[in-house]
Amino acid sequence: MRIRASVLLLSLAGLLAVSAPAWASNVSTSIYLLHQSKLQSVNLKPGSYRFVVNEATGKVKVERHYRVVARVTGKLVNLPKKSSQSEVLLDNHTIQEVRFAGKKRAVKFVS
Repeated sequence: MRIRASVLLLSLAGLLAVSAPAWASNVSTSIYLLHQSKLQSVNLKPGSYRFVVNEATGKVKVERHYRVVARVTGKLVNLPKKSSQSEVLLDNHTIQEVRFAGKKRAVKFVS
């Protein structure tokens, strides 16, 4: 009986470990790009985009018209204070960072 309990407990621990990434929360925001911009190796035309970031992994999914147009990896950083609005920081039309309204976290990108 003792062996069954430990096997069951070990199996449950393994199941929890495998499903842990599913617990990770996503943070998302919609941003309107006025000009053609570049996100790592992906060119984004002007228009409305939705950025969805997995806070556990830093993986970013970029959607336009409900279609995924890019999957990139960023680095989550802490900001000194909450962002008052969602915004992108650009350098020469290259997206460097995405900030989320009401959050103290942002995602930075390396080109």
